[in-house]
Amino acid sequence: MSDLDRLRNASYEFIQHYVDDIYGVVSSPRLFFRLDKEKNGFLEPSAFAAFNILIPKLFYALLLAPLTLGFSLLTVLPSVLYGCCTLFIAAIVIYGLLRYAGGKENFETAYRNVAYSSVAYYAWLIPVPFLNLLLFTAAYCALLYFAFREVHELEPQRAMFILILPAFLILLMGAILSIITLWILIGGAWTLFHYFYA
Repeated sequence: MSDLDRLRNASYEFIQHYVDDIYGVVSSPRLFFRLDKEKNGFLEPSAFAAFNILIPKLFYALLLAPLTLGFSLLTVLPSVLYGCCTLFIAAIVIYGLLRYAGGKENFETAYRNVAYSSVAYYAWLIPVPFLNLLLFTAAYCALLYFAFREVHELEPQRAMFILILPAFLILLMGAILSIITLWILIGGAWTLFHYFYA
């Protein structure tokens, strides 16, 4: 078997596994998180989260490429790295909150919950500012709620209480980034308009 065939098979297996994980998280989050509790490792959930972040970022980079003269494509990889780092920091904060609330699992499990909940990033594919932010926040927190209940065995009230801080931070940061993005787009469109029609 040639190297190209091995690469093709590995790519096919990764995509198949990725799609199966998305289906599992979306269709039956309780069962998915319960089964994932028995697994370990950081690489698989990190790759899953990276692709969840990459696809919406790439969508917007391609959508905005004509307005930004292609410069938006340069932001894709840094945005994915930033998103993965943000998820890792979020996992640290959430793990601290879980330990305080009586969660029974370790940091690795909390990180896996945060990473697999990142399937909510697909809500950003809806190109309506602030609506996509609200949908992302609701989906992300709902998935984390199932993870807290199934994996960390928290009572419903405690699981919901823990989600107040992440939901607030997601909404705050998302609103700031949305306003900045709209400001840049409006400024870029205004500049192009004046350049071509002035």
